[in-house]
Amino acid sequence: MTKELNVDQLEGVGAVTVKKLKDFGVTSLIDICIRGSKEISEITGTNKTKSDSWVFKAQKILEDNDLIRKTDMNTLELLKYHENIDTLPVKCEAVDKLISGGVKPECVYEVYGEFGSGKTQFCLTLTVEAISQEKNVVWVDCEDTFRPTRVREILKARGYIEDNEEAEKYLEKINYFYTPNTEQLMGTINALSDVLSEKKPRLVIIDGSIGQFREEYLGRAHLADRQNQIARLMTHLKNISFYFRCTVIFTNQVHTDPSMMFGDPTKPIGGNIVGHASTYRIYFKKSGRKRIARMVDSPEHPQGDAPFTLDIKGISDVEE
Repeated sequence: MTKELNVDQLEGVGAVTVKKLKDFGVTSLIDICIRGSKEISEITGTNKTKSDSWVFKAQKILEDNDLIRKTDMNTLELLKYHENIDTLPVKCEAVDKLISGGVKPECVYEVYGEFGSGKTQFCLTLTVEAISQEKNVVWVDCEDTFRPTRVREILKARGYIEDNEEAEKYLEKINYFYTPNTEQLMGTINALSDVLSEKKPRLVIIDGSIGQFREEYLGRAHLADRQNQIARLMTHLKNISFYFRCTVIFTNQVHTDPSMMFGDPTKPIGGNIVGHASTYRIYFKKSGRKRIARMVDSPEHPQGDAPFTLDIKGISDVEE
């Protein structure tokens, strides 16, 4: 870690505080910003005013070193910044059109839908496009559904490799973590900074995270605890996308709203906490043998649909 990212340069952060922070995976100024002042206050035992100042100063140092986007850009500067952002296409024309050419860094995408609707296949296809460009990917697997053989199959079907041996150099670009429970998930997310700093991934994918909270926190008695944990996770994911300039995609399960008399009763789980944390929300649904991607929430897109199919290439355009 470079000197300018060390936490001990902050006023009031001595050896004892550094140890407390390190015990919870906070080792850099970026970690200070990602965790936020409330969590830093809880970890160190300092008052909120002090932790607020640490977060503010850490943010200023990162901006001054051009490690993150400046937060005081004027409108024209922000316009040019957004126009120069590099998008990552999925190479499915209909879906790429829906998301304006591809997924963008510094954004959080929620992809939700029922089982078999194509959420994981969408993530796998984007992963293949990223690693084919020699870019790194972090994959956090909450449902034990990640299959390297499927990545290899899509690479081959899309013409990036000819044999299995050639796939190995691409598969090495994927940093994989399996998190069978929420404790493991939160611990993994909290400890990701070192990997993110070293690998500088284009994509961070969390497949099935919200569903784990649904399974472990059963009943209304645990609802508040569950939502608090989900809120903390969402805050970390938003901050990871911004401070590491990557695209974060998380898949989400659904439930049926029995109060809906008309229209589609399918709703994503997690409530408003999840919805407000996402920059873009995309709903995948089945329609016979094809699938429909619907832009549900976006700061720039109208609501629209994109048909696609699931095949050996991952996701592809529907053949007329």
